[in-house]
Amino acid sequence: MNYILGYYPNITLLIGLLILFSLDFGFGVWKATVLGIRRTSEGFRKTFNKFLQYGGSIIVGMVLLNIVGDKDAHFAAQYSWLFGDLLLYIMIYIEVVSIFENMEAIGGSSDFVKYFIRPVRRMITFQLKNLLKDEESSINSNS
Repeated sequence: MNYILGYYPNITLLIGLLILFSLDFGFGVWKATVLGIRRTSEGFRKTFNKFLQYGGSIIVGMVLLNIVGDKDAHFAAQYSWLFGDLLLYIMIYIEVVSIFENMEAIGGSSDFVKYFIRPVRRMITFQLKNLLKDEESSINSNS
């Protein structure tokens, strides 16, 4: 057993984040292909920068919890959810929203996008007043 590190990030959350990060990358590349947007090294650099930011944030949180945990184990146990799990949940949320935005752009005006993807994206981004706005305007224009 390793007694040097008292805190490790939640492995399930890390794996979930990695899967969502990969899905977001795949959907982003596919969106660019479908919309005819030229894929350049700038887009790949943005992905690499995001990967470094996520990794750096996770490592900094881990180091802080281990440093403070070395002096005050109670503090580290009490706040590991804030500097560890919450940080990962926020990153997962960002990736999920990005995946839904890419899926919405790829799907265009399909029924699946209209009645599932767009409302779910609006719910998770708290745009509840706009939940079915596009559908209402098209219904009123047909009347």
